[in-house]
Amino acid sequence: MPDSFLKRQRGFRRTTRTALLVWATLLAAVPGHAAVIGEGPQGADNGLRYACTGFTSAGVAVICVRAGAAAGGTGTASAPLATVAAALAGAKAGDTVQVAAGTYRENLALGSLSTPSSKRLSLLGGFSADFAARDASVHRSVLDGQGLNPAIQLHLGGSGETVLDGFEITGGVGLGTSWQNGYGHGGGVYATLGSGVTLVISHNRIRANRSRNHTAQDSRGGGVYVRNGTESGGGSLRIEDNVVEDNLAGKGAGITISGRQALLLRNRIANNTAHSDHGGGVYLSTAVTELRGNIVRGNVVGATAGYGWGGGLMFDGAVATTERNLITDNGAPSAGSGVFWDEGSTGMMRNDLVVANRCTGGNRYGAALYVDGGPGGVSRVTAEHLTIAGHACAASAPGGAAILIEASSTLTLKNSILWGNTREFATNSGGSFAITHSITAQAGTGNRNVDPLFVSAAGGDYHVQSMGGHYSASGWVPDARTSPAVDAGDAGSPYASEPAPNGGRVNLGAYGNTPEASRSFVDQNWVFGSGFE
Repeated sequence: MPDSFLKRQRGFRRTTRTALLVWATLLAAVPGHAAVIGEGPQGADNGLRYACTGFTSAGVAVICVRAGAAAGGTGTASAPLATVAAALAGAKAGDTVQVAAGTYRENLALGSLSTPSSKRLSLLGGFSADFAARDASVHRSVLDGQGLNPAIQLHLGGSGETVLDGFEITGGVGLGTSWQNGYGHGGGVYATLGSGVTLVISHNRIRANRSRNHTAQDSRGGGVYVRNGTESGGGSLRIEDNVVEDNLAGKGAGITISGRQALLLRNRIANNTAHSDHGGGVYLSTAVTELRGNIVRGNVVGATAGYGWGGGLMFDGAVATTERNLITDNGAPSAGSGVFWDEGSTGMMRNDLVVANRCTGGNRYGAALYVDGGPGGVSRVTAEHLTIAGHACAASAPGGAAILIEASSTLTLKNSILWGNTREFATNSGGSFAITHSITAQAGTGNRNVDPLFVSAAGGDYHVQSMGGHYSASGWVPDARTSPAVDAGDAGSPYASEPAPNGGRVNLGAYGNTPEASRSFVDQNWVFGSGFE
């Protein structure tokens, strides 16, 4: 072999080692960013703060409230009102109510079931005593329902936007006892929306509320209950950046929404308990529904009934899109511990991480996902870039399956990872599924049954390993191995959201086609093979 060739090879090896060290250093130096999956609440409040004006007859008023303030206040910073109820009563449409830290033992109501209010107000909590600063994590404005009625009711008609932001809402009990007066729904927040109304519920901690008679009847929405008109007509609802936890109800213990539309963004919905049979964390029966960036964790259904479906998310005849949600550690006695699509629902799931939900009673099936039909029709769910893992529910076949499809319903799945589940699929009564371009035990186009090489499933990190680097909060970390999920997706699927180098092909699993997709490994032998030294 010529000496010149050997010299080039020795120089090439030295250069390769140097290049790899440089590559690793650059990867480690990249700063982290907010999680793209299960982002959860961002910020303690919406950041808005205004100078207190007190009541005004014209123009926009900013009315300020401080617990324990002297009687006779006018809503200014120097003479605030003592109760939020007084501010609501005196405010006009378009006004803002700013609430200082303190506990407000009131059962607030803007409008009523029979008489909606046309006022559009911004209700803002989290202010210092002098209203000069706002930080709801420091200055806690607590609305305490005292175990009597909902902590706050918002019955909205007319038009315009109403905002509820920066409060702790606790101690509420559902409204009424029958269908005529509220049916016991809505312990923390009870809201009804007419056409043309926008309601934003944001940056609140909604905890330890309950629907009325929650162990004995079909009362819903222990934390939040919203009736947004009907499927054909209603307002606009956005629920974002809230913590909804430790609430109780018959169904939909954390959040229940019906009607035209719902948008749920970056909430943490955790440890809510439904005592009846449907919907532990969230119960949705809305015509236009989006859930993005939420954490749905530790919710359960069927606590008193002993049976039930949909521990985390429950869709009842809904048309819904879920994207970038973390759904974990939820429980249901019967099926669908993680997610339940029912009664003719139409769903699109994208980049959701559905992991380590609790095994169903007797380890039957559907710990991760349950797709069912009923009198409302068959349900049809299309999904891509899911990671469904960690449902080790030992049982004789078909028990223990992570996914159950029945009653002629269908599930179509691609570019996904199914791993660490006792069984993947079970079908009953004409239910069916199709899965392609995925890590799975099922036969199909582009499917492979191989270890996806998660970074640390035991530690809750379901990014996949790559010699090119996997994402971490402190930067990009190169691994000794590269997952078979890297660059293994459908060649026709988008990949532009993946960081370079991305191989020109999308990764499998929940992080595929996101900024946290593991990078493709670029062989330094090719990069520096020209003899660069």
